[in-house]
Amino acid sequence: MQYRSFFAATLFWVITGGCTSNEIGNSKDVAPETIYQQYSINYTEGDETAEVYAQFRFGGKNGTTLVLNPPSGVSFDGQKIRVDSAGLSGAFYKAAKPVGSFFGSHHWEFTDISNKTFRNTFVFDRIGLQSRPAEASTQSPLRLVFDTTGLKTGDEISISSSLTDSSFTIVHTVNSANPDFNTVTIPLEDMKKQKSKKIVLDISLNREVPLQQNTKEGGILSITYRLKPVKLVLVQ
Repeated sequence: MQYRSFFAATLFWVITGGCTSNEIGNSKDVAPETIYQQYSINYTEGDETAEVYAQFRFGGKNGTTLVLNPPSGVSFDGQKIRVDSAGLSGAFYKAAKPVGSFFGSHHWEFTDISNKTFRNTFVFDRIGLQSRPAEASTQSPLRLVFDTTGLKTGDEISISSSLTDSSFTIVHTVNSANPDFNTVTIPLEDMKKQKSKKIVLDISLNREVPLQQNTKEGGILSITYRLKPVKLVLVQ
């Protein structure tokens, strides 16, 4: 387990994500092997849909976003996705998928300007807590136990507190070789600092999936699964 302050996590985002380009170019104007593939899956427990999102960049993960010019294009599970754009994001490809049939195997297909296709598959797992506690003591550590079936080695579980004047963020990296790999503990020192009667825990799982078929420039597929907030009554 690794402990980080909320400030440190925010600073990391600013440094790594704040320099990403929102400029828009055309894939026909760059060499196919210089295109960086970015895919993401975002889901919040209880929502009716999951978001699938793709971007293609020239010049690496922070480079110029690209519109895929025919015959180039991208599809998800065989369904072609149209390009969209926004001022802060540049060009992107996004679609909403019904979550009822979304758990399981899926694939992205990117076709470049020379008609070469890159197919990348992943599995979307159901993530959850074995039980959702209703209360917690400020005089003992708080253990949260997750279902084991949806966890993989390398997954990062993030737990952040809200509605408190003594916030914390816990980051746990899953290692299935550890017998307690599905358990995340909020330390006693953090629980003792809580002076209010209630606290809310925001929990998310982040997973990076290596691409099976890639350009020379590289790429990444990431999955973010957010659980419903856990609302706890605190017993002093």
